[in-house]
Amino acid sequence: VRFFSKNLRLKDYNKNNSILNSGFAVYSLIGIATIGATLILSFLVLDKFNISPEILSQAQLVLLIIGANVAVNFIMSSWADSLGAFHRYDVVNGLLIAEDIARNVTIVILLMNGYGIVAMSLSFLGFSLLRQAIGAAALKRLFPEIKLGFRFLNRETLRMLYNYGRVGFFISIAWLLIANTDNVLIGYFFDTSAVAKYAIAGSIIIYFRNLILSVAFPLRPVISHYDALGRRENITYIYCRGTRYLYYVTFIIGGTTIFLADDFINLWLGPGYEQTAMILKILVLPAALYLPQSIANSVLYGIEEHKNILYLIIAEGILNLGLSLLLLRHYGIYGVALGTVIPQIFLYLLVMPRIVQSLLGFRLSEFYRTTIISIVLALAVSSGVSYTIQKLVVINGWAIFFAAVVLVVAISLGAGYFIVDRKDIQTVLRGRRMRNSG
Repeated sequence: VRFFSKNLRLKDYNKNNSILNSGFAVYSLIGIATIGATLILSFLVLDKFNISPEILSQAQLVLLIIGANVAVNFIMSSWADSLGAFHRYDVVNGLLIAEDIARNVTIVILLMNGYGIVAMSLSFLGFSLLRQAIGAAALKRLFPEIKLGFRFLNRETLRMLYNYGRVGFFISIAWLLIANTDNVLIGYFFDTSAVAKYAIAGSIIIYFRNLILSVAFPLRPVISHYDALGRRENITYIYCRGTRYLYYVTFIIGGTTIFLADDFINLWLGPGYEQTAMILKILVLPAALYLPQSIANSVLYGIEEHKNILYLIIAEGILNLGLSLLLLRHYGIYGVALGTVIPQIFLYLLVMPRIVQSLLGFRLSEFYRTTIISIVLALAVSSGVSYTIQKLVVINGWAIFFAAVVLVVAISLGAGYFIVDRKDIQTVLRGRRMRNSG
């Protein structure tokens, strides 16, 4: 994403062909290794698990199909998933949505007609292959300058991708460790029921995170594009305005969750999960604070300063572990949640903006002023409307619950008119008119 976008602006398709084919070679090796590992797991390891002999061969076949699916996704990722780097996330996401819908409909039909897990796994592989093929064809059609060939491979490109990618790799590993620390601690110091109650709340926060990432991630090629042009002021604009608007969205969700979490968990899981609702309340507002900084992540990836993200995540992991161990002795499972959110508030509200400001040079005081206005307005409106609904209506069914959520969101978004810059509205409308005329 970083290098495609940069070279696209420079119209250097030779470099992009070198990057794509080098990436294709590396991912092909990973795909081949995945198939090898799957064969070993299927025929040398799987029978060591407690699987009934009559279904062992079926399990082995399913594992082989799943392994083939993973391998195909690796091998084809450079071709099928590169459209986003060329600013065509509309095509990428459209294909993903179509694949999900078609696959799930097919699975339902298969199950209704008595088919089992082998047919289900084949549907995953089949639709994945189809999406990858269509994506690769779309890339070639939209950008005919892209070519496949061993002549484009070179060590310099591989070294460049390695130096950039290894930092991203360690960021992913560090994030996975942090994401699972809480469950490990709870499982060690408490019981499995506590793990389940905490994990449910944590999974909702992950969905929340994925929603915000769907906005922030597509900004990476745009930021790389502006970086290639040397237009840091445009990157500053994206960071400050984008973060401001995302804070408004996240605190609408946060304020709504604070008052409606109990009703949601009770409707979904029934009595006995009151702790889950409380943990969700503890986690959601800090998430609303740190998730908008995913735009900062996109900025740092886009200008090749993403090593700062790694340092920040390492600090978060150390603080998370230390505080969780300290607080769980006094506050139990809630202490683990607090040990998670305290570092997030400190690092992503205070440290991350300072890192980005040192690179882009904007006024930090103005950034915090607009951020605070967004947070206060979103929290006040969403909390006030949610509280009023809760007092006036008994939420005893999903229809009432969803109606309440829609009402809160509609009123809160309407109030957002007061924080939106009129120039931004004009820019959006101008861009829409240009697309329509084009």
